[in-house]
Amino acid sequence: MSDLSLSGPETETDASVDRRILVAAKSLISRKGPIATTVRDISDASNTNVAAVNYYFGSKDALVRQILMDIIGPPNVRRKQMLHAAQERFDGHPMPLPVILDALMRPLVECERDSDGGRFFVRVEQHLRATPESEYTRFVADHFDGYAQVFFDAMRATLPHLSRSEIILRYEFVRGAALHVLVNCDPQSSKIATLARGESMLNADDNEAVLLMIVALSLNGLGAPSFTTVR
Repeated sequence: MSDLSLSGPETETDASVDRRILVAAKSLISRKGPIATTVRDISDASNTNVAAVNYYFGSKDALVRQILMDIIGPPNVRRKQMLHAAQERFDGHPMPLPVILDALMRPLVECERDSDGGRFFVRVEQHLRATPESEYTRFVADHFDGYAQVFFDAMRATLPHLSRSEIILRYEFVRGAALHVLVNCDPQSSKIATLARGESMLNADDNEAVLLMIVALSLNGLGAPSFTTVR
């Protein structure tokens, strides 16, 4: 095994090397993006040689896809589970918007973080949105766009006066706004601090405070009058 590790002992297990590569790759891919991250970056950060990525994962592409599933998958699965649990509580009746928004936003706010406090999901989403034509963006869309459909249905039941197209636009509006705020709160960004000019701002590490703010602001956008009636 020593031929696959720059410094590991002969007794180092496959699981140990595999784990080092995954941890390093997750951080790098969320920070630099799946396209800009190279095998050399990953091998340097994980203290392995470049052959290790292909040995354990088959290729950089396969490793990136696994990392994307590890980052994007759990919050989306949790969203769907939370929404289904809420539907059971309300016994199939339309749910209040704050309940729907909590199921949509909480997994995003509480997602796994990097060592510096940055949210993996938020960082990766930023890179994917910047490269809509990439194979990785299409890969994520193919796997997870269907999760949005259950929220469209729930919102439509609560807001029956809105067409499905309006529901979709509002969903994208509130989700995009939440991501934008969280991106600007990221430790890698100084945007919020720059805008604040020294004024005290919301603590981005306080998940409940962040969630309360996002849900409160989202309610205004999601519950606004139909734009077909305000022209």
